[in-house]
Amino acid sequence: MIKKIIFLILCLFSALAKSDEFVWKINFDRKLNIPHLNLTIDGKDIEVTLDTGSKEGLHLPLDFIDNIVDKIELPENKKSIDLSGNINITRSFIANNLVINSLTFKKVNIIEYKPWGLAISSNNEKEESDDFPAIGLGLFDQYVLTLNFPKNEIIISDDINLSLDNTWVELPFRLVDEGLVIEMSDGYKNFQMILDTGASLSMIKAQSLSPQSIKIKDENSHYQFVELGVSYVSSDKVEAIILDSLPPEFQSDGLLGIDVLQSHLIKIDFKNKKLWIKPFKTGSTN
Repeated sequence: MIKKIIFLILCLFSALAKSDEFVWKINFDRKLNIPHLNLTIDGKDIEVTLDTGSKEGLHLPLDFIDNIVDKIELPENKKSIDLSGNINITRSFIANNLVINSLTFKKVNIIEYKPWGLAISSNNEKEESDDFPAIGLGLFDQYVLTLNFPKNEIIISDDINLSLDNTWVELPFRLVDEGLVIEMSDGYKNFQMILDTGASLSMIKAQSLSPQSIKIKDENSHYQFVELGVSYVSSDKVEAIILDSLPPEFQSDGLLGIDVLQSHLIKIDFKNKKLWIKPFKTGSTN
């Protein structure tokens, strides 16, 4: 009898310790290669982009927000500026309990969505981005988020006791108003780069470069780029397009875009402020 009781207790603890994991499939638009998700939010379907360049929870149209029951509007509006220099003033809300694809999120920050953004396509031409609402990093602030773009999915987990093999490299990061910052280097200077799934290419401000920075001509366009890496990690280099037209209000040095995310797996533990990255190889696991 005692053995049976001990066995039942162990089973109970095992069940309690088991973490929940939710897989959301993503698809990429053909125009700018930006990730999209089809979500059901409080019973209503909506297509959104995934934008890690935003630390807000959700950017939704006002008519969609009006249908969310358990919410309050905040007294202060939000002011933001995009890479084209456009300034937006938007209303903001808090949803206390928001069900998204059967997963309940608490205290979700929701911003009125207005179209924004400078887009650079795969042929390095500037374009206006398509009009889609978005989800940002703030939605996942109580979870571990895995970005697995090579397999067209993101994974949301409440397991903060991660056991990762040595192919994963831990990187320091910090969250600022512009998003999640990772420090990169061209060998002459360190740069503060925003990990931005809303950017179809990696880019860097010309004024941030060192006089010693090596500029490489892009054979397919009139742009130049620099090669960036993490100083203490031997891995593939990131080719960041040099732009001289980013607004001065953009405080970081540049953006790490889809080109990085489609060749790497990234895990972000928001509770413990940790991030891991590893190059994607066929057969890689989460």
